[in-house]
Amino acid sequence: MRSHGLATSSTPKSDELDATSHASTERSGRSYSYAPSHRVLEIVAMIAGTTMLLITLAAVVRVLPSSGAGKALLFVALGLCLADLISGLVHWAADTYGSETMPVFGGFVRTFREHHVLPLKITQHDFVETNGDVFIFSSPVYFVLLLFVEDPFALSTIFGVFLGSYTNSQIHKWAHLAKRPLWVTALQRTRLFLSADHHSLHHRGAHKTHYCITTGWMNSLLDSVRFFRALEWLLLRVGIRRTNIAE
Repeated sequence: MRSHGLATSSTPKSDELDATSHASTERSGRSYSYAPSHRVLEIVAMIAGTTMLLITLAAVVRVLPSSGAGKALLFVALGLCLADLISGLVHWAADTYGSETMPVFGGFVRTFREHHVLPLKITQHDFVETNGDVFIFSSPVYFVLLLFVEDPFALSTIFGVFLGSYTNSQIHKWAHLAKRPLWVTALQRTRLFLSADHHSLHHRGAHKTHYCITTGWMNSLLDSVRFFRALEWLLLRVGIRRTNIAE
């Protein structure tokens, strides 16, 4: 998701905080408002990332032992868990540290913090705008991994990680939409996708729980052991303080 200017209000409306009103109807035909060159880069990255997913899948099928399909699926699930964890770490870091004016990553920080104020803005982005940036940031890492990894189960894990990462923003957007394709709703109900009810728990209160926004599988574990609060404590011990104290 991308920000196009920080909101003037610092507090979301109360009717945006529950699971039902925290969704919006998707708007079609909305034009993007950022540089066309970046739009081209997004499309190229999305083509490259999708191609690498297909290459990985083909490589796994080619070298997988005949009795290894079940094991490979378990490693794909492990990869999805890692993708969910990574989404939580990135979300937590942007919510908690840095500033909107810092070089390079300022816009990234602003996007996440603006989302707390205007949670439905993500629903106004088209498919490329919603998903392009995550392909741009993730695809170089994916490419390097494919140069060195050959084991089918390691490749299965990598496939799960990047399948989850590439679909992260779209899944997050679906969690905010009131009207979704029936197959998306079905996958949300089975917890394969992040659901609106589950994600609404992050948007209530101080935005300090339920950071993972791919499947949401890792949230219960991480929140129960206060994982992110422990990370903040460790960072404070080495002199790194929270910069977002308005929550």
